[in-house]
Amino acid sequence: MTSFSIEAQIRAKDEDCKHLRKARKLPAVVYGKNQESISLNLDASDFLKLFRQAWESNIINLKFGKNDIEVLIHDFQREPVSGDFIHVDFFALTRGEKLKTMIHLNFTGVSNAVKEGAVLEELTKEIEVSVLPKDLVDHIDVDLSVLKEFDSNIKASELNIPSTMTLLTPAEEVIVIAAKPKKVEEVSDEAPEAAVTGADEEKTTEA
Repeated sequence: MTSFSIEAQIRAKDEDCKHLRKARKLPAVVYGKNQESISLNLDASDFLKLFRQAWESNIINLKFGKNDIEVLIHDFQREPVSGDFIHVDFFALTRGEKLKTMIHLNFTGVSNAVKEGAVLEELTKEIEVSVLPKDLVDHIDVDLSVLKEFDSNIKASELNIPSTMTLLTPAEEVIVIAAKPKKVEEVSDEAPEAAVTGADEEKTTEA
């Protein structure tokens, strides 16, 4: 598994977060079963680069002060309009103890149903699992070639999940479906009947 790391600074709990964000700093917090909650701030650009590679399923070495601990990105908040991160939670790992996390799905292969005109609908891009930190993986592959007919789908229970993981996402939840395309309503070639105007009614009456 790829190694990731990021540096942070300890933040006073009463420090103005709005001021930090204007300075391109991202407020954060780290906590865990055996880790007291500590407020932090880190470079917003550094975190964006990290998130694009690590997601929520890669162990990160979080360095602050004299500390260097293994964490996962547990939760985050984004500004609704810009999409910028405005806060992030890190969860400190305890070796030998299972954790709950989201694993990214990587869709591979080609669906025969899609070749025949089906519309591929990816209903989710990640699943939740319980796993030991040492057994974490970057992603789980989803083979689309099994979708051979219209409306065929792949459920969470059908994913090729390593035996070291326990699936927490509902087994019957549909991950992806090769949906049958909706028929375009046929437009009638017949021209609508002309409306009879008041003048035409008068002419008809006079006749």
